Amino acid sequence: MSKHNRTFTAIFFVIFLAGLFVISFSSESDAATGRVIRKRVPSNGQRSTASKTPPIFASGAGTQKSPYLISTAAQLAAFSNSVSGGNSYAGKYIRLGTDIDLEGAPWFPIGFSDRGRSNPFKGIFDGGGYIIWNLRGERPLMGLFGVIDGATVNRINLQHVDLSGGSVGGIAAFMRNSVATDCSVSGSVKGTSSVGGLVGSLLGGGLQNCDFLGQVEGRNAVGGLAGTIDQARIRVGVISGRVIGALDVGGAVGSILAGDIVACYGKNLLVKGEHNVGGLIGNIIESGGADKSTFDGQVTGIGNIGGVAGRIGGGELHGCGTLGFVQGRAHIGGIVGELAGGGVVVSCTADAAVVGVINVGGVVGEMTFGAVDHSNNKGTVRGGEAVGGVIGHLSNGSFVDSRNFGGVNGAYKVGMIVGAEGDSTFVPDPGRGGIIGNR
Repeated sequence: MSKHNRTFTAIFFVIFLAGLFVISFSSESDAATGRVIRKRVPSNGQRSTASKTPPIFASGAGTQKSPYLISTAAQLAAFSNSVSGGNSYAGKYIRLGTDIDLEGAPWFPIGFSDRGRSNPFKGIFDGGGYIIWNLRGERPLMGLFGVIDGATVNRINLQHVDLSGGSVGGIAAFMRNSVATDCSVSGSVKGTSSVGGLVGSLLGGGLQNCDFLGQVEGRNAVGGLAGTIDQARIRVGVISGRVIGALDVGGAVGSILAGDIVACYGKNLLVKGEHNVGGLIGNIIESGGADKSTFDGQVTGIGNIGGVAGRIGGGELHGCGTLGFVQGRAHIGGIVGELAGGGVVVSCTADAAVVGVINVGGVVGEMTFGAVDHSNNKGTVRGGEAVGGVIGHLSNGSFVDSRNFGGVNGAYKVGMIVGAEGDSTFVPDPGRGGIIGNR
């Protein structure tokens, strides 16, 4: 063998041994199969590990002392995906750690219900008083949360929302046996039925210290705070802006099956609809009512239009008031448009311009069955037929010590207290004339 060949063979042998050395440190043998598993050796000589999926939360253990912390829009979206995947977070604490701008990206709500399948959120969510900006999206159940059940949410502040769908609420489309406290929403909320500035449907539980500023628009059961409530209470809330719908439209709540509002205030609020339209409540169907709540703004519609409630089928308004302007065609009242089903109006005061065509009253437009007790009118009342300073048309019910201190103008059946009367129990104040326009 020549000297040149021997040199080449030696070099090749050294390279071969070096290769075996590298392979022995960069390969592992699978004991079961004998398969060699290759691992990449970085150029810097440091062994890498496979990249892990970023965690849903920035930190935390999900306890009250150490809640799961959300600090980015991506983490909030990942949390939503986790709930949709079936993790309810029951008993777990989640908290925002900073303001979050969603930048108008399409939002999938936290928790959902669709085609018989439901994955609600059941934990405790604390917004920390931080702001979530530019929440936008369109879905059948639309809101920051889609469905929550047995949950608690508090200190959530949503600014510049733009939401649309079927049942829609800024905080949640549907809440069951859940409580929301110290929350606020501003922006635009649009839907079809059960549409609310904060909650679309509220079944059990309630809202406390929650406000809305902006526009809520829908067709049925539309409210500035909640579209529909049943066995629930809303305590202390301020609503400003516009609430627009067709049937059962209220500045605070569109439709109440059973439940009430306490210390709610419609401030510079326009409420517009067709039937059962109220400054604070559109329609109380069975029971419930309002206590110490005030409307200041404009209410307009066609029938059953009231400064506080459009229609009361049962329940009570106590210590409520109206300021501003109430207008419609039939059954128009400074406090209630139509009082029926044993509803009661107690210690309420209307100081608004009330304008209608038929059955127009400073306190109640049409009273078919119920009671008006110690409730007064201080505003002007104008209409065509059955126009009264307190009640436009009193067909049945009780009427005790309620007064009119405003002007009354009408064309036919006009009275300083009652415009037209049917069967009733009426206890007038002594020494006053012109009480009833026509019996």
